[in-house]
Amino acid sequence: MISQYWIDQIPARPLSIQVKDQDGNNVSLSAYTTIEAVMLGSRNEEISLTGATLNTTAKDLGTIIFEWPTTRSLFDYPGDYVFQLKMSGTGKLDFTTTHTIRVRELGRRNR
Repeated sequence: MISQYWIDQIPARPLSIQVKDQDGNNVSLSAYTTIEAVMLGSRNEEISLTGATLNTTAKDLGTIIFEWPTTRSLFDYPGDYVFQLKMSGTGKLDFTTTHTIRVRELGRRNR
């Protein structure tokens, strides 16, 4: 799945993430004490997610809501960004499958 955004966009609608296992079933994330969002930019640089929030109130159902920062855009360059959740707890560290975010610029051909 690929989401599409634009350079300088500050999305009003949060990104809803449903974590599933290999069989397509929802995974309870209640065993994890820490859930973090990680994003790499189109130049493979780590993007600071300062100002963004994760709503984990439905983590027992495998649902996480990523709310974008409201004071700045995370999208400075066109290209493909990669988003992932890092989930940890005592004796465990897991990552979700990556999600591609395609950032475009009107009038510019994207690679």
